[in-house]
Order: sequence, then structure tokens, then C-alpha cells
Amino acid sequence: MKQFAVVLLSVLLVLLPGCTKTVTESGVQSTESGTAESTAEALSSTESGAENTAEKAEHITQTLSSGVKVDADVYVPESMQKSALAEMRGQGQLIDYEELKSLFCSGKTITEEGEEPWEMVTPGAMEAVGKYVSTQDGDYLQRICGNTFYYMTERDIQDIEDLTIYETGKNLDFASIEETDKTIRDIAEKLNIAVGKGVCYTIDTSSQPHYVFQYEILVNGMPLAMFDGGSYSGDAYVPGTYMTAVVDADGIRHYDVSYVLEELESGESKKVLTLDEALQAVDDKYNSVIMEGEYFIDDIQMAYTPVQTEETGIVRLIPVWYFQTTHQILVPNRSGTGKVMLPQSGYILINALDGTELLHSNGDI
Repeated sequence: MKQFAVVLLSVLLVLLPGCTKTVTESGVQSTESGTAESTAEALSSTESGAENTAEKAEHITQTLSSGVKVDADVYVPESMQKSALAEMRGQGQLIDYEELKSLFCSGKTITEEGEEPWEMVTPGAMEAVGKYVSTQDGDYLQRICGNTFYYMTERDIQDIEDLTIYETGKNLDFASIEETDKTIRDIAEKLNIAVGKGVCYTIDTSSQPHYVFQYEILVNGMPLAMFDGGSYSGDAYVPGTYMTAVVDADGIRHYDVSYVLEELESGESKKVLTLDEALQAVDDKYNSVIMEGEYFIDDIQMAYTPVQTEETGIVRLIPVWYFQTTHQILVPNRSGTGKVMLPQSGYILINALDGTELLHSNGDI
């Protein structure tokens, strides 16, 4: 069971993973109504029935002077819709192991419990150890590096298909979305984990109908990036973080958090780049190279992302603009008789306070 659980967490951490506008001085051209700057101010909520559920982003379609095509949703969390933000200094937040056991394993017969070495790879990692417990009912709980944990039951079968098709707002017979959302948030509150917006997926096509919830994790009221942060100094991989819970008629069958951080101190507030200004930084990047093929920006978000420091458990928390990219290029086919279109996915992170790019291992531009 332990070996399987280790593989599961590794997968989780990897997954863990729009009036017409003329060309502006920034070189950004819009082809659809709504300026880029205005999208951060007009975000509507889904009709899922749960409080604080995910917000639908505005959509923009633009062509940059470099030729990069922008056809993307833009999501800016309400808490970050400000003219000024500050960089923060953060650290790992210790999750109470005994509280975890009490919440998930109370009244169950423990068959195995122990510790094992664990590589300190998650942001804010505090301990090079994982504490785990197994129960007679087939439950498995593990806290890793002090600020990461996951819980799974014997009936924990994860859906691997595209979850977005299940964002229907449909309630299941055993509990409503609103009731289930409250149950999940109550557990997070007992663990002192601050969560923000959530999105619910109602899986009613399987033999075991269930909900899958995903939530933003907050630091000082600001959401941490759910997208990956790449590799920074020292090739320290920074995965995105969020809280996931799966609930069926028998209760919680899966619950995990990839890492939790807390604020140590906050720097001086500085002017935040508008989306147009951030797009200009991206345009400058592409204008500086010889491009082959077609480039697209498919998704745009804003969040705080952690950057590892040389201090154990300490991170910089920087507000960033995130641009998900797709590069389409023709490459020879296997037979050598023609070419096929090969799409390559990547992303660009722009520091929302100074406009610099946060460099990461992202393949060739």
C-alpha cells in the first residue's frame, strides 16, 4: 500500500499540477470586444449552487505584434484585483498530524503506522520525513514534509477523464453541492488551512456517483498558483497547489493538499502590471527571437507563486501573470515522406510587480 501511495502522490504533484481596439503603443491588437485591462474587473460566478465556487473568466482574442495569437480566458481572483500588491515572504505551514488522524481515522483499527524518509521537494518543505498510517478498512493517510498530506480510502478510484464536462451544478441524492462544500471546508478549517474559491464536478455517470471538489489555497487572503511554477535557481521544481476532495454516499474517499504556506512578512506594495502591460512583456519576449511555426496563448491567470530560497522551508511569494502557451510546428513524419503538426505546450510567468520573466525549464521557445 505504501508503494502505491507514493506513486499516487508523485502523480498528483506532477499534475499538481474579451468595441474594437486599434493597435496600441504596446503593439497589442485586439480583434474582439473588450480590452485586456477590463477583463480583470468583470468576472461572473458559476451556477453550481456552492458558495465561493469558481468564477468564469472573461475571454479575449488578440494578436500580438510578434504574431502570437491570443485566444484565452482571463481569470484574476477578486482579492488580487488591486492597483498595488506586495511580494511576501512565506514559510511552510505545519499540518497537525494528530489532528489528521483524528479527522480521517477516528474509530478505525490502525494496522500500520510509521515514518519514512522523504525528499523535501515541495515549497516550504519542513521535514525530510513522511508519517503514515493504514487502517483495517483500507484507509491510508500520509503527511509529508510537514506541510503536505493526502488521504485515500479503499474505494478511492480517481477519474482520469476531462473533469470540466462534469461542472454541471447537479446535486446528487446523498447530499447537495452546498452541503458537501461545507463539509469539506469544515475539515480544512480544523486543519487551519485557508481555502478560497472552489469548483465542483458532479460525476453521475459511474457506478459510484460522487463529487470532486478543487479549491484554491490562500496565503494572507491571496490565492496560490494552481498552475506549475517551473524550475528556478537550483532547478527546484515548484508545482502548483490546491486542495482536492472526493465525496460519495459513504463520505470522504479522497482528500489531499500538495503544500500549505503561511506569510512571514509582507513587503512594500507596488503598482501591479495591467494585463496589457504583461502582454507587452510577452510580446517583447517573442519579438526577440526568430520564431518557427505558430504560437498561441490559450489561458491567462493571475496568482501568487512561490519561489524557493536557500533557506529551508522559506519561499518568496510573488504575484505573477501566467500565460499558457501552445507552439504548433511542422516536423517530419516517421516515414520521412511528409510532415505532421506537432503541438507543444508551455507557459510564461511574468512578475506582476516589475514585468520580468520568471525563468523556468520550459523547452525551446
